[in-house]
Order: sequence, then structure tokens, then C-alpha cells
Amino acid sequence: MIATINLSAGYRGLPVVGGVNISLRGGEFVAVIGPNAAGKTTLLKTLASLLKPLSGVVYLDGVDSARRGARETARLVGVVLTEQPRHLQLTVLEVVALGRYPYTNPLDRLSEKDRREVLRALRDMGIEDLAERRFGELSDGQRQKVMLARALAQEPRVLILDEPVTFLDPKARLEVLAEIKRVCIERGITVVASLHEVELALRMADRLIVVADGKVKTYDSPEEFVELGGPSILYGLGLGVKFSAETMALEFSRTNEGPRVFVIAGGGSGALVYRMLARLGYQFSTGVLHRGDIDYHVACMLGGRIVAERAFHPIGPESAQRALQEALSCAAAIYTSPEIGPLNLENQILAETVALQGPPLIILGNAEFQGAFASVESLSELSETLKKLLKNGEEAKQAAPTAE
Repeated sequence: MIATINLSAGYRGLPVVGGVNISLRGGEFVAVIGPNAAGKTTLLKTLASLLKPLSGVVYLDGVDSARRGARETARLVGVVLTEQPRHLQLTVLEVVALGRYPYTNPLDRLSEKDRREVLRALRDMGIEDLAERRFGELSDGQRQKVMLARALAQEPRVLILDEPVTFLDPKARLEVLAEIKRVCIERGITVVASLHEVELALRMADRLIVVADGKVKTYDSPEEFVELGGPSILYGLGLGVKFSAETMALEFSRTNEGPRVFVIAGGGSGALVYRMLARLGYQFSTGVLHRGDIDYHVACMLGGRIVAERAFHPIGPESAQRALQEALSCAAAIYTSPEIGPLNLENQILAETVALQGPPLIILGNAEFQGAFASVESLSELSETLKKLLKNGEEAKQAAPTAE
């Protein structure tokens, strides 16, 4: 649907990106990512025919875009940029109706088909109930949906979006991107959207365009980008920041100097606990985890000390004994109430032993063990209980008489 050959884009004869060769198909959600000021907006404006190429060609539906008139291009390409809209006194219906300008007659009167497309665009973005509201009265998220509906009213084959969710709150970001993704599939539209939220891009996009150092590279999937180490290369991660291919998220590890806590977890039940401990400045050990378990990957990224077992094998006596020795050397222990089965039954036995022999065991969840220090239902309770426990332990240690 949209393709380029040896495209060079920039301003006043100065290229910002060059050698761009891409080919995008209908129904694809393509995310454009890269550092700030790398040229993402310049590329998008050139693809949308808002900027003339310095060299090379942009093809829209197989035809050189330079040979198309403005109205013809507007029937193929819908564009939503980051500029603040100026339609504050118009109703939502009137704003969306502006998207029909490529089709209206010289008097700008809407035909019956025009009205149907306006209503369809409102439905697609889920804002029919806002039709009579003034645009200036809307929230940022609602305004963005209106602007997207206006672009959809053009019946575009390609939708080009420059940072469509940058100024929205997290809930509105997810809502807007989910609506765009759904419409992209249902209408068979090619969506090309620049996103600062790399983690969202990796989860929602079908393909990636990466803009950096004046060059543009296309990846057939987000997975390919991650597999090739793209996040670390592109953003130069360091200072304890790592990208996890398993969780598709950034993880922040640091050298903590606080007391060490042992976490008996598994099956994803420990991931939030590990992050909480790292944030509070505590060191942590954990086990017994099966290699490949999501808890195993998160603990690795956060610098935890792990007692591990082979994937899909029952926890053996050697691993169980190492975990017990590690737990006994810690200042406190946490049991996250993971689901117990034949492969990890030893973790339940481990928790029972720790509850009786020490260190103090805090249970997160509905498990029960004789001798446990405390049971909590939430992470906030866990955090407060752990802080008090470790503070009291430290004070008791400092108050103990020193042997002469």
C-alpha cells in the first residue's frame, strides 16, 4: 500500500534521514520508534506528502505520490499530527465531518454517504455519545479519539500518526492504541504510528521501523528486533537498566546493601515481590525456581541470587538443600503462595521448614504454616511488615552486648 525507494527526507535541502526503502502492506500496524530528534516526524510527514522528498520516491497504492493532487492524496492518507487542534468551538460531529473535505462538493455540503462515513468513524472510535459536545470541553484522550475519527472519515487506505498517545494518561493511551489496532484490522488500513512508549510498541505493532543516526531500518516483527538486541543497541541501556526479552519490559537492577531476604516463589508469583525488594534497597535470594520460569527471568534481571532446577523436572534434594541453607542465612523469608504441583512440592516443604527453623517467614497469600511470623494479603502489607521486621531485627542486633 505504501512504499519508498531510496527516499531522502529533510528540510531546506538538508537530509535528516536517507536511503529509506520500505514496503508496508494493508492491515499492518507499523510502529516507528527511535531516539528524540532522530527524524521520525520528518519521515512521517514525507510519507504523508506533507513534505516533498529531497530525493527518491514515495509510492501510494503503486503510484508516485508526487503525481497525485492534494484531494486524491487525502482520499488515500489520513494524518494525525501532534499540533494542538483549533476547533474548540465546533461540535465533535462537526470536527469529524471535516474529514470528508476530499469528497465534498464546492459548497462543502455533506451527502448521505458523507454522513454515513462520519457516523461510522464516530462508532469506530467509540465516541458516538460525544457527537454534540463542544470539542473544547473534552479531555485530552477524548480529543485524540475525535482527531482519529476525523482521519478515519476520509476513508484512508493509510493512517499516519505522529505520537498519537504521548500526552495521554496510561488508561487513555491503552484505550486509544487498542481502538487504532482494532480499526486497522477491521478496515484493512495500513497504520504507521510513531511511539515513544517502546514497550507498548513492542506489544502492539506487527512490524517496526527504527529511525536512528539518519538511517531507517525495518524489522518484520517486534520479536526480531528484540532477538537482535535492538533495545539495548538503540537506547544504549546502562546504569543498571536492562531490557528483558522474556517480559518485553525494562528492568532496573542496582547494587543493594540492605538485609538479604529469601523468597520462595515460582510461576510468576514472585516477580512483583522481587521488584518491591529491589526498590526498597534489600538484597534478595530466591528458589527453588525452574529455569525458564518467568520468576527466574525477572530475578536474573534484578540481580537476585537464584537456586535453580532444570525446567520440567521435579525439584531434587540437592536443590532443596541449597535453598534451605541460603534461606537460613537470610534476615527474613517470604512465601508467595505459588501453585503447588508434583514439580515444585519441595518448595512447600521448604517453606514449612523455614517457618519452624527461621528466619522469620512472612506468607503472602492464603497458605498456612505452623511457626510463620505473619500472613499478609497484599504487597503493601508485605512491605510494611517486612520493614518493621527488619528494622526491629537490626535494632536488636545493635543492642546486643558485644563479647569481650
